Amino acid sequence: MTSGGENWLDWAWKILNFAVLVGILIKFAGKPLKEYLVNRHNAVKEKIEEAERLYRDAGDLKKEYEAKLARLDEEIDAFKKKIVEETESEKRKMLDEARSFASKIQEQARLNYEQELKEVKGRIREEITRLALNRAEKLVVEKLTKNDNDRMVEEFIEKLRSLN
Repeated sequence: MTSGGENWLDWAWKILNFAVLVGILIKFAGKPLKEYLVNRHNAVKEKIEEAERLYRDAGDLKKEYEAKLARLDEEIDAFKKKIVEETESEKRKMLDEARSFASKIQEQARLNYEQELKEVKGRIREEITRLALNRAEKLVVEKLTKNDNDRMVEEFIEKLRSLN
């Protein structure tokens, strides 16, 4: 029995030593260890809650971006349509401006033509008048005799006398 009893006493002694050690640890290190474990538990719990919140936020962002991506084709089509409309509007505006400018140029050309035509007609009239006068002068010089000249002077003098 000694060997079996020693075994049992040996085990009892080891258990008692362990119990005393655990008691001492609890007595002196229990409160700081408990505070550390509670703080650690709370920190881990906060991190988990923050991770869950971030995960939910990421899920919300994912849904938002998926919705934006779904609308992206519509936005691209609307943008293309707007660009085409603006381009057409600008094209019409430019064509209207070009037509207006061409009309002004045509009107100016017409006015210039009329002015030049008047000037040319005036020069032609002057030239015809000058030529007619030269021709009339030549005819008068050729046909007018000394007697005709004297007679015309006397008629002119008589007309002047009758006016007085």
